[in-house]
Amino acid sequence: MNRLPLRERNRQRNGQRIVDAAFALFHTTGYTQTTMDAIAEKAEVSRATLFNYFPTKQALLMQLTSTLYREHVQPEIQSYLDTQPGTVQALHRLFMSIHEHILMVPDLYRALQEEFFHHEPGGEKDAGTGFLETLLAILASGKRRGELRSDLPLEKLAHYIGALYVSVLFLPLERQVEPGVLTHYRAEIDTLLAFLDTALNPGVSQRNEKDKIDDR
Repeated sequence: MNRLPLRERNRQRNGQRIVDAAFALFHTTGYTQTTMDAIAEKAEVSRATLFNYFPTKQALLMQLTSTLYREHVQPEIQSYLDTQPGTVQALHRLFMSIHEHILMVPDLYRALQEEFFHHEPGGEKDAGTGFLETLLAILASGKRRGELRSDLPLEKLAHYIGALYVSVLFLPLERQVEPGVLTHYRAEIDTLLAFLDTALNPGVSQRNEKDKIDDR
């Protein structure tokens, strides 16, 4: 088994220490109030080192989100897929896991919203979190069971679902409820999943509607 060189191991440790320090400060102080100087001090690194790893606080925010996703959400969904859930059930579990492990930190959620609506054009919102990868795994599982439409590739379906989820997750700032309050999240997710239940396999939905008419 190859072992990373000492320099690379030290770099990874420093990066993780910075992320851990930022997460702790975002919890206690809030994202907006937390300064890069405070993060450097808590992580016990110099300002130069901090900016070498993360040139902006926004970059650190996205890395933190990616870390939370890969450490908590992704493993949970991978294990859940082993139980062979339906496609819509698996999507529900994914969206609720994101809520539990990432969005329940109110200031982090608000910061992600602000970052989303003020990002540079052409920015990739997946940003290496693994979200699209998880969507593809869910869809591939559904396809093997014949639950998905066959006229669109899985990659396109995954991007469509991701775009719809983001539109629910990141409402325009003027339409937000009180910052950090996610009261409507479950209802919005239920509405989205009801739509996807039909959109992912319209043939099944049409057959079900025909059966209902024939039974009358």
